[in-house]
Amino acid sequence: MNVYSDDHHSAVKFMLNQIIDIFNLLYMGRDFNIRDAEWNLFIFSYPTAGQALMDLADSLGLVHSLPELPVPTHYSVTDSHANLVIDLIFLGMSCA
Repeated sequence: MNVYSDDHHSAVKFMLNQIIDIFNLLYMGRDFNIRDAEWNLFIFSYPTAGQALMDLADSLGLVHSLPELPVPTHYSVTDSHANLVIDLIFLGMSCA
């Protein structure tokens, strides 16, 4: 399942608030558009959207797959904007 969540984190909120029963989900990833200190060394806050995403992944039996190297996954084309980690991968327990 590929997920893109807008600036209001609508996709994550929707999926967390619905009764979702997806069997054999092995992968959830892409641009979650959530800046969180849990996965981004340059962010110093833990917003509720980040916790909601972790709760969603846990409810689907997925774990956050950590990269080999902690580098940004989104590179801004605007010089005044920071490069961030907003592209994430969650894997099913059997794949992790």
